[in-house]
Amino acid sequence: MQIALIGWQAGGKSTLFTSLTGLEPAYGEEAFPGMVEIPDDTLDRLHELWPVAKKIPAKVQYLDVAGLAHEEKRSGFKRSMTNHLQNAGVLCPVFGAFQESGSTEEVAEMMRALIEDLETELLLSDMQIAESRAEKIASSKQRGIKVDAAEDRAITKVLDALNEETPLRLIELGAEEEKAIRSYAFLTLKPLLIVVNKGEEQDGEALQAALSDVEGDLKRLIVLDAQVEAEIAGLPEEDRGDFLEDMGIESPASERLLQESFYLLGLIRFFTVGDDEVRSWPIRKGTPAVEAAGEIHSDLQRGFIRAEVVPSADLLELGSMSACRDKGLLRLEGKTYEVRDGDVMHVRFAV
Repeated sequence: MQIALIGWQAGGKSTLFTSLTGLEPAYGEEAFPGMVEIPDDTLDRLHELWPVAKKIPAKVQYLDVAGLAHEEKRSGFKRSMTNHLQNAGVLCPVFGAFQESGSTEEVAEMMRALIEDLETELLLSDMQIAESRAEKIASSKQRGIKVDAAEDRAITKVLDALNEETPLRLIELGAEEEKAIRSYAFLTLKPLLIVVNKGEEQDGEALQAALSDVEGDLKRLIVLDAQVEAEIAGLPEEDRGDFLEDMGIESPASERLLQESFYLLGLIRFFTVGDDEVRSWPIRKGTPAVEAAGEIHSDLQRGFIRAEVVPSADLLELGSMSACRDKGLLRLEGKTYEVRDGDVMHVRFAV
């Protein structure tokens, strides 16, 4: 999973990146990556049952994309920047509210304007790609060359939406149409996790409430103080709880960003356990067992026979796979079984 941090210069984007990854971005680079392990209490507890095994948590990559200059507004992203954003699962625009003054509603209105500007940039970038593809399809038709009917329909729908300034995440595409345009990685198809970086004196809860109208399908918003989050990240683990309590913060930004990203992407996680390793695997909700097996290794998907499945809660309560089997809690599931959040799975296969 990759989350791309984007936004205009001096909004606190790189400060947030440092608080999330512990890395200082390389200024001058168009995009700077940082890999982070996803905290998982269930994985930690499962590891206690196999303490000699290697614990492998799921990971997320944050990408600090170079800040946009204000004079670049309403021109669409540069192609090189678009390439970075197209690889991300979630786009995370960061807007600085800490320099603004006025009432909560006045600051919220300024943030709405910045969010609208960012949406315009995304729409323009998608328009450039869609128009180019539409021209090639039209040219092929004129020369009597057969075109992909699903792609033709999808590009027509895409252009209609973009001309109406409608993000593509809000339109309905059939399964074949969605597949036909998947390789173009349109930016407005991607979920948005908007971060508003507030000032120390600003009321975060009030600002969050004032901006609740911004949220919608595949679009969420978090208000935080990037500077405070950087201070939290720099503290020893044993001191963070007290600091969070003193600051009235329920959980650090890293946890909230990951929770929201999982929600936006429709992700769950399953586990594999054993003497060699205890591991967490993020997958999309509704993934059948045979495809989940492929996340572990392609051979497991190719030679899938069945999966032994037990809820992690039952395994943690009883303490071993054999005890779960004796209690009748270890199930045998076939290829079409939809893996559930928290499942522990062992795949039987033959190749």
